[in-house]
Amino acid sequence: MATSVRHNPFEFGGELKAASLIDREQELDLVIRTIENGGKLFLIGPRRYGKTSILAAAEEKLADSGVVVLRYDAEVYESLGRLAEALLAGAAKRLTPTLEKAGEAIKRLGSKLKPQVDYDLADQSVSITFGASGKSTAPTLPLLTDVLNIIDRMAAAAQRRAAIILDEFQQIIEEGGATAERQIRGTVQRHHHTAYVFAGSKTRLLADMTNDPARAFWKLGSRLFLGPIPREAWREFLDRGFTGSAFKIQGTATERLLDLAEDVPFNIQQLANSCWELLRACGGGTLTPDRVDEALVALVTRENPSYTQLWNSLTKQQKIALKAVIEQSGANLRSATVLSRYGLASSTMHRTLKALDARGVVREEEAIGTIRYRLEDPFFAPWLRLVQRTST
Repeated sequence: MATSVRHNPFEFGGELKAASLIDREQELDLVIRTIENGGKLFLIGPRRYGKTSILAAAEEKLADSGVVVLRYDAEVYESLGRLAEALLAGAAKRLTPTLEKAGEAIKRLGSKLKPQVDYDLADQSVSITFGASGKSTAPTLPLLTDVLNIIDRMAAAAQRRAAIILDEFQQIIEEGGATAERQIRGTVQRHHHTAYVFAGSKTRLLADMTNDPARAFWKLGSRLFLGPIPREAWREFLDRGFTGSAFKIQGTATERLLDLAEDVPFNIQQLANSCWELLRACGGGTLTPDRVDEALVALVTRENPSYTQLWNSLTKQQKIALKAVIEQSGANLRSATVLSRYGLASSTMHRTLKALDARGVVREEEAIGTIRYRLEDPFFAPWLRLVQRTST
């Protein structure tokens, strides 16, 4: 019998609303409290673990608090200068009563940056380009720190608290290096009207950067490491999602789904979404482990173009190292046995894994006394097994 519920309850690929977060109440509360108290927080966790949704939920929860939240993803800007321009434009619009006042504030407080201010009356927005000719000639790192100073002064003048949330913050450090760490710390530690949340997915880099007494960000603010959501919370969520749609789900199917997704929140939602659509197409019934496997095949088949593009972009050595990660569960990859099996020298394996990490294909995961590599997208492995099996 077909289900009467037509809406798939499993969401992925976008920011979740605060009400849709699963077992992230403590993390969300810490972000909100840090902002309300004018503090500084480093939110560190792998991609696909829900950092961006937590940040979006915090912004949603603070909408009526009087705090002006400026949330930007550093990775979407081609330079620190462009990020600085976007930050200042957003702050000016939010911290001043009119577009005219925003332009005046930008020109007054940022006069040495020679801002060119453009207005779009249709959508009531303001955009900024630094430099009299429309091309920024100043070094981009000082531009960014100058803008952070300007925003703090704007917040003080408006008698409001501002909060700057920089997602994928490691992009700034990778571009600016150790100088960026020192200059950003020297800037933000003097601010009394602006809170900061620095979020990033390069867990090893950010952990080292904030844990080393010799580094500039040592004890600049609190740290929150985002781990996996407990399986019990996922079991309740998945059971509610399927039974609420008049489907049934076996306990063994739940465990199969979580195992295949390797407890990565994005992939759990993605596979659950595919399972739900499979049951709907079948007219209802029960989710079994076999149907979970069937849904995964359908999912990776749909994603075939993107997986194929990624695979074809890798060098021969990167393909070999990636297969080693998959087949050895990411452990002991530089042991003599593994190196001999895959025909790579220790230095080559090390260099190749670092390259795959830099591309966001794999990530390091530290456990007690050991390091293993994991796929950023755990579904890449079943896709590779599927296509290599069907092509032989």
